Amino acid sequence: MAKKRSASNMTQSASLFWTEDMDQILINAFIHEQSIGNRPNGTFSTQAYDNIVKELQEAFPEKSVDKDKVKNRIKYLKKGFGSCYDIFKNAISGFSWSPHTKMWDAEPGAWASFIQAYPQAKDWMNKPVPHYESLKQLFGKDRANGDGAETPTEMRQRLSQQRGVAEGDINADIDRMATQNGTTRETDNENTNSSPEANKKYKTYKEEVQEKLLKGIECVSDAITKSTDALVKAHTAKLSMPAKKIYQHVNELGLDPMDKKIAYRFLTENANVLEMVLGYPFEERKEYLMDILSRY
Repeated sequence: MAKKRSASNMTQSASLFWTEDMDQILINAFIHEQSIGNRPNGTFSTQAYDNIVKELQEAFPEKSVDKDKVKNRIKYLKKGFGSCYDIFKNAISGFSWSPHTKMWDAEPGAWASFIQAYPQAKDWMNKPVPHYESLKQLFGKDRANGDGAETPTEMRQRLSQQRGVAEGDINADIDRMATQNGTTRETDNENTNSSPEANKKYKTYKEEVQEKLLKGIECVSDAITKSTDALVKAHTAKLSMPAKKIYQHVNELGLDPMDKKIAYRFLTENANVLEMVLGYPFEERKEYLMDILSRY
């Protein structure tokens, strides 16, 4: 009896079975097209798809590969990568993706702390993520800068969840502020002596406070984004130290091979960021650098 094909290896439009080797050639082809300029404004050109289809057809002549199947497959791979990347871009020090096991690796204590902050990470403890670094070359920048990037609303929700701030706690704080301001809260007690005018005044005051709180959070979020963008754009024509010395600093952080390459290139092109990273305590330097790169 023929082995049933996994849904993860099927395209949405046809019954083409994709192997890991096919996926790797597909991803490498996209990376190549990106490197030669066939991805203007973040979108792959028709020429890029034509070249990729041709390469796959030559590598696997027995397969029925066409443009639609290529589009469907890369879309599927991008979606799977995005769900993983959005979690592990926040990974604390000690996490790394292993090219051998194709899984995320960390000590049990690091896993426990990370899962406490990001419960979805538990799903990836024993789940391989093939081609992660290659897909990161294609889509990591998209996730950080636009496609799939965290919005201010999502940031508020995440911070609220992480810090255990319930809506009731916020309302309680507003109630205390309202009392200090001489404003009476509306209650459900039928015997309350609050007048409609007092209730209306409370509601108006509460809405104003909530609006100010949300605007404050958005301002902080925007400030972080703008400051990071400013750092990225602050290129200097001359290195502040020899490139070999910069590599030594990067190598000491214990980054995985792909992150090491990205970090080395980035720091050699951004002297201001290099000075900031080296000014950070060594035990926190890796996390600080990865946070900057995730916004690049």
